[in-house]
Amino acid sequence: MLSAVVDGFAGYEDGIEGHDRPEGTGLIHGLTKFTNEAKWVRDDEEIASDLELIAADVVRVVQRWEDGKPIETCILEPGEKFPDIKALNDAVPREDWSEGPDGHPRGPWQAQHILYLVDPVTMDRYSYPTGTTGGGIAIRELVDKITLMRMTRGPNLYAVVTLSDTFMKTKWGGRQRPHFNIVKWTRLGAQAGEEVAALPAPTTPAPAATLVPVQEPPAAKDFNDDLPGLAAPLKEPAKANGKRSKSEAA
Repeated sequence: MLSAVVDGFAGYEDGIEGHDRPEGTGLIHGLTKFTNEAKWVRDDEEIASDLELIAADVVRVVQRWEDGKPIETCILEPGEKFPDIKALNDAVPREDWSEGPDGHPRGPWQAQHILYLVDPVTMDRYSYPTGTTGGGIAIRELVDKITLMRMTRGPNLYAVVTLSDTFMKTKWGGRQRPHFNIVKWTRLGAQAGEEVAALPAPTTPAPAATLVPVQEPPAAKDFNDDLPGLAAPLKEPAKANGKRSKSEAA
């Protein structure tokens, strides 16, 4: 089993004593947006629809905004519930509210998700912050699938996604919302008792980073075969005179 290498890369630190965060850093690296035209852009450049990215992490934040900038940020811990945003805004005088995207007054406190993605070839980082209904649905769906995959196939699994869109019903009829299309799964880092081979030396053009494909979980019909101690599947109930029983009909 390979031991961790501690060198100038692994031990790099440019923080300053007494400062929580190094100068020039923040929550967002490679700002990624989903536009009203259902396009994905990073730093105002459109992202190819077939670009595969690793969904590396997601954080939840509560921020107070003023003049289009966050002036106070609270990062929620894993498992911590969002505070009551309505109550927070109700405590702020209405003159301190601003106009929201829908033209109605909006309180300064907002809840947001930030999804972090990584290009496995270039190691470029993508940060998708969203406080919209559609963005929240997209991230929750992705989190749910990752959680289920880890339950069935083990920990340390990450989704490799492409950035897409899908239709969402609204009270105004409907519109496209963000969607993360999972194309495959990969493990990051070394597993217990497993060695990770080094990547080949860079060439021109650079080769794609090696991802370890993970098979999809077995279909529900196969679960009994994989779990010890389960009784054999029940036989189909006998039919009398070619008619189904009441319980079978139900």
